[in-house]
Amino acid sequence: MNLKRVIVFVLTVIIMLSGCSFNQNQSQQSGKTSDKVPNRIISLMPSNTEILYELGLGKHVVGVSTVDDYPKDVREKTQFDAMKLNKESLIKAQPDLILAHESQKASQGKVLKSLEHSGIHVVYVKDAHSIKDMYESFAQIGKVTHKEREAQALIKETQANIDKITKQTKKKKTNPNVFIEIASEPEIYSVGQKTFMDDMLTQLHAKNVFHDQQAWPTVSKEQIIQKNPDVMITTSGVSTKAYQQLVAQRGGFNKVNAVKNNRIIALNDDVLSRPGPRIDEAMQQLSDAIYEK
Repeated sequence: MNLKRVIVFVLTVIIMLSGCSFNQNQSQQSGKTSDKVPNRIISLMPSNTEILYELGLGKHVVGVSTVDDYPKDVREKTQFDAMKLNKESLIKAQPDLILAHESQKASQGKVLKSLEHSGIHVVYVKDAHSIKDMYESFAQIGKVTHKEREAQALIKETQANIDKITKQTKKKKTNPNVFIEIASEPEIYSVGQKTFMDDMLTQLHAKNVFHDQQAWPTVSKEQIIQKNPDVMITTSGVSTKAYQQLVAQRGGFNKVNAVKNNRIIALNDDVLSRPGPRIDEAMQQLSDAIYEK
């Protein structure tokens, strides 16, 4: 994986690990609203940045994380290392709202709390473990930015787009067993239950072969072979050809249905793994890969 994808992967694991540690009071604090309409916003998570842009707030975004890359003009914004926040750099950008992720309350809480004491409004957006949770993130961000009407419109539009896709997959006669590989080295990581990707597979009437495990499990080659997936998908940043070559080098995989039927595919991680406005595009890509459009 390149450096950017390593950072994204580490962030994902941090989110999963730290998300379990929040108590009820912390969760209640994540949606607090200021009466002041924000004019200068810093977003520390790519999915939240995309939501802000979709709500028409792109011109008010003055800072993003180092792994933000969409829409294109975010690359021109001031960047901040979300894994190692610097108070002085953040204050220099003069934000009146910082959108953090709830996981950062554990990993970067000291800096963020200090910023709150400096008078900056900090909001922790809840982690989305499902598509329903994602809609709640839309609503939460809409509320704190005083864009509630736009957020509700975005939710309805996204729901309609996803419904069209899932209705098509419901007509399929099969429910393929799918393996998703989010990292290949140094260990193989997949997706388990209570994750955004697991819910996407469920909505598409496919079966996640590691649904019996939690969050983002490390899995062995032997476990994958035993699960015998019909489709193997990677979001690790390699091409389909490169992933096919990698799988071919793994001993014993010639017996796996996905290998025998050449159903080994690479998809865009930036689209697939972000619980944001491009979810309908992600669902379509995933559906096409699973059902071989």
